[in-house]
Amino acid sequence: MITLSGRGMKNPVAESMRRPGVKFRVPTFEKVKAAYTDKDLKIPEAVIKDRVSQLLMRMKREGRLKSKESVATIVNKIFPAPGKIDETEFNNAIDVKDRSKIYESVAEAETKVKAADKPKLKTAMVEAADLVKKVQGDAAGLKVVFGTKDATAKTNYKNAEKALRDLPSKMDSQVTTDYNLDDDETGLGGWASHADKKMHLLLDIAQVKDLKETKATLIHEAAHFGTASVDDFVYYEDDGFLGLDEATKVNNAAHYEELPRRDMGNSNFSTDTFVPGTKSGGGAMTREDKVKALAADYIRKAWDAGVDAHLFIRALRREYLAGNNKPFADNKALIIEMSKLMDLTIHEQAAGKEIVTTLDVTLSESISRGVSLIKGIIGTIPFPAPGALSDLDLRDKIVAEAVKKYDSLLKDAGRDKKLLDWLEAHYRSLPSI
Repeated sequence: MITLSGRGMKNPVAESMRRPGVKFRVPTFEKVKAAYTDKDLKIPEAVIKDRVSQLLMRMKREGRLKSKESVATIVNKIFPAPGKIDETEFNNAIDVKDRSKIYESVAEAETKVKAADKPKLKTAMVEAADLVKKVQGDAAGLKVVFGTKDATAKTNYKNAEKALRDLPSKMDSQVTTDYNLDDDETGLGGWASHADKKMHLLLDIAQVKDLKETKATLIHEAAHFGTASVDDFVYYEDDGFLGLDEATKVNNAAHYEELPRRDMGNSNFSTDTFVPGTKSGGGAMTREDKVKALAADYIRKAWDAGVDAHLFIRALRREYLAGNNKPFADNKALIIEMSKLMDLTIHEQAAGKEIVTTLDVTLSESISRGVSLIKGIIGTIPFPAPGALSDLDLRDKIVAEAVKKYDSLLKDAGRDKKLLDWLEAHYRSLPSI
């Protein structure tokens, strides 16, 4: 079944964009070879080499390759002659036993929580529910964060509490996680669907690696899960979070983290009152603040759509392996458009034979990962000289500088902007399967 992302549907959440263990990945050697030698797909050798080069360059940027040689040298060794591909050289360049570097299985990317991980997660859900119940009684705190929308916020907290109380007994049917580590790559912290009564958690959250962050994330997702109107407009560390208007923040899941975080001692705003139009420490938002908030919102939407694009591509691969080609056929024009924009291989395959390969899955994953890293860079870019530029012009200059600093998206300023504009324009409108 194909559904459209939207309010109440699968909303990706950035729990963190800077996890130290995150690494770009490539397919297993067997999957690269399969795409390289497939006589039906007929992907040009130059295309395969180019796409593998892109993945290796992105890995090298983060110092994740075993080999210290240049990417060009590595690729020439892996592909030593026309029609030849060398497994030994592939293994020399990459630690093929490291699951955080080698993409293994689309089937493990969205699956039930394993029995060994359930007890700690259930305990965290109960503690999160207790914390949500506690903050419902904090009348002053509700006013500080939600202002005149405090009563609505209290109702939404009650809905979140109910969700957290129910989930432990319904974990197998309502909660999934990612044992293939896709979420870590793309910056996805989880999502929740009020309509479907589903919640997806980052593996570190499901395994409760950090209890406070697990509880904050569970509360964020439970806010989505419990109330259809609660969406993602600004994330917890985004510019503009503190000064969001009341009508928006009461429907913004990240704001439901604040009072529980204050109780746990890991709030970023513990001494602030959430006054619309103000910033942390007090004072009205300046033009610079507003433009930086525009840039943060733009790249958030582009990242969100990038995650949706990856989830879509990944699901198409999963359906193909299950023998179901209908989703691909139904969305072929869109898929080809995405392939061209993101430098996948699909549009380079033989007409009428196109499929999503595992190489395409890792390429879409790396694009989403790249946009998440750009999202982290945005806040470090100095405010440009305004001159006669409009706010949107200034926003675009900040984004362009962040992309330039990252320097590993498509490595072409025009194509980078076209891709990001396309993603931002397709926020919450890409299909999911």
